[in-house]
Amino acid sequence: MRKPFLGIAGAAVVAMGAVTACGQAQSAPSNQANVGSASAAPIHLTLGMWASSPAEKQLVERQIALFEKENPNIKVSIQVITGNYLQALQPMLAAHDAPDIFYVDSSYAPTLEASGAIMPLDSFIKQDHVDLSDFQKNLLDAFTWQGHIYGLPKDMNTMALEYNPALLAKAGIQSPPKTFAQFDQDAAKLKAKGIVPLDMPIDVARYYPFIVDMGGSYYNKATNQATFTNKANVAGLTWFMKEMESGNFVTPQDQGGSWAGVPFAEGKAAMALEGAWIVPFMQQTAPKMKYGIADFPSLNGHDANMLFTVAYEMSKYAKNPDAAAKLLFFMTGKEALKMTADSGLAIPSRTSEQGEFLKKYPSYKGFVDGLKGAIPYQFGTLGQNFLDAINNATQQGILKKESAQQVLSQAQQTLASQMND
Repeated sequence: MRKPFLGIAGAAVVAMGAVTACGQAQSAPSNQANVGSASAAPIHLTLGMWASSPAEKQLVERQIALFEKENPNIKVSIQVITGNYLQALQPMLAAHDAPDIFYVDSSYAPTLEASGAIMPLDSFIKQDHVDLSDFQKNLLDAFTWQGHIYGLPKDMNTMALEYNPALLAKAGIQSPPKTFAQFDQDAAKLKAKGIVPLDMPIDVARYYPFIVDMGGSYYNKATNQATFTNKANVAGLTWFMKEMESGNFVTPQDQGGSWAGVPFAEGKAAMALEGAWIVPFMQQTAPKMKYGIADFPSLNGHDANMLFTVAYEMSKYAKNPDAAAKLLFFMTGKEALKMTADSGLAIPSRTSEQGEFLKKYPSYKGFVDGLKGAIPYQFGTLGQNFLDAINNATQQGILKKESAQQVLSQAQQTLASQMND
């Protein structure tokens, strides 16, 4: 289970159905010269967000207040979408009554973008001279579909290595491992002392970096197809399965937890691989526990990671697209993201704001460092079927002591069956 970083760094993965909508041609933006000026006609916009924490909503309110001050004829109201966010948003888009701009998690972004219900931003970006160089390419790629940019990221998250120095010290380990070769050596020392080395769920959202580090890939974005049975995937999955079978990795469920943060906070494991959402969780559940955060260890000489990010996107049916684009660019611009950085609620997506964020919140360095080699957590429009196929096959394969080839073949067969239903 992926925990949201106070709701801002990404919503939990949910079912990904199709949106019924027509057409993908981009509407040409009109002249924006007067949009936002006091003399222009009043415009009302709606911003959609999920319900997470009061602090997040207050941050968005402060950002909107600054936008309205700079654009006196535009008034923005917030629409908090409760319950299952994606399931609630899809019928709104289909009925053409969705908010003008709204949160979109990268995990299901391609499903919405491919539906035709989302406005491409390319022309608006060009017209408004939006500085895209301030975003890392992988962040933009997360919201690019078939050559068009549909969203701009507002925050980001990756995984880092959380470690309990007291448990490491019991095994004679002075510092956390920088590579997984070092981790394996440390794991042997920890197991000899009866200490679980690392909490790790059997979940592609956690172990996919190992596949990539070993030269594999489960998905081809160019063709929007799963590539489970690619021979290059065998090495990474074999390594992961051996770590599980040897007890170097132990699932949270085997230690009585719903996700890795629970047993780690209880002192049941020396290490965990989680995102920045673990920080507020530790503050709330284990405030006196001393722990450290280090960079995600490298494997096979590579430093892959998982990228969890959320963008603002625009409805294709926004009544005032020029004003909506102006709001979207503000909410992902330097002024708004400086407010995000100052709040400490999330890691800002713009590189220019991450340095200031780390000055104020240095413990998050490992998560920011992880961005360089991070792959967006998304698998095109294959969505939940993809995740279920590979996760179930991997879980059963480890339980039954199957080979990586058997697991990958089963995942491919299951996905093909699901897609043909």
